[in-house]
Amino acid sequence: MVICILLLKCVTFMPLPAKPTRTQQTEQAYRRRALELARRCRKELSIEAHERLDYRQFTGWLISQKHTWSRDTWRQYKASVVFFLTEMVQQHQDATAEEALESLTITGTDGCVKVTGQTSGNKLKRFPIQDYKKINAALSSMPGPWNEDLRRWLAAGLLTGLRPQEWGQTVWTYKQGEEALEIQNAKATNGRAHGTTRTLLLGGLSQAEKDLVKAHVERCQVWAQADQFPHFQRAVAGFFGRLGRKLWPKRAGRVTLYSARHQFSANAKASGFLPEEVAAMMGHAVDLTATKHYGRKVTGFEIVRIRPDPKEVERVRKLAWTKFQSPEPTPMPELKRKVELKPQDSV
Repeated sequence: MVICILLLKCVTFMPLPAKPTRTQQTEQAYRRRALELARRCRKELSIEAHERLDYRQFTGWLISQKHTWSRDTWRQYKASVVFFLTEMVQQHQDATAEEALESLTITGTDGCVKVTGQTSGNKLKRFPIQDYKKINAALSSMPGPWNEDLRRWLAAGLLTGLRPQEWGQTVWTYKQGEEALEIQNAKATNGRAHGTTRTLLLGGLSQAEKDLVKAHVERCQVWAQADQFPHFQRAVAGFFGRLGRKLWPKRAGRVTLYSARHQFSANAKASGFLPEEVAAMMGHAVDLTATKHYGRKVTGFEIVRIRPDPKEVERVRKLAWTKFQSPEPTPMPELKRKVELKPQDSV
């Protein structure tokens, strides 16, 4: 009986998850995705542009489509619409948005398909060397406005393992007497990275490889300074997707810009780097992320010749140790009262 009471007390005072923090870029992506889903809903339900789309009707349609999406896709769509509806509640005190938000929030992933032929379900978490050679051969034989950008992006991604979106906030610098990249970690919120930035030491690369990476950094900075880097990334990724469908029209799995990051992880593991060193190079908070969710060691095909900052490796070790310590209990926050009925706003 005493043990049961103690267990109940532990459950009662377990700290609630912290409210997720998001970057401005993530919030923009959520809004854009929610509005695109709203347009699809209007089209399928034959709702004219001048007619108001009821938020409850919108979430009902979204939930009804869940069986056609994978769990990962559903989570992304749900997060986008939840964010959008939350803004409607906070900014416009919209009661229908609050009602729709409540029904969507409690809807889980039950009913989603395990594997789909869409979105992330068919994106390869590796970059086969044969595919890389075939893509480069195709880029050499067919001129196009994004050819050189794609060629540099893929090569630089395989050499450094950056997330595609991180190139817009990466600078070329020098550290410890050698060339280096200083990267703003794209997932530095909620303890998902070992710090706001990470450093990659490039001394092991050939001069030609350094020149290629530097050229890519400078190209990305031009777009970033014009506040157009997301457009640049989408343009190159879209061109890559079209090229992939042309080269492998019947293939289910396809390589993407992100596949280069997965392959870098596999190469680093095959090169003998410790898990915490791989995590430091990839910007992860603990080595479990790089170990479990990224490229497998057996798919590595090249020796990684860049190095992490030793101080960042030590930081990963400390964060890994801290992560497994029991947190102190915190009081439960007060729940906000429900908003009163106000005039409805439209999508």
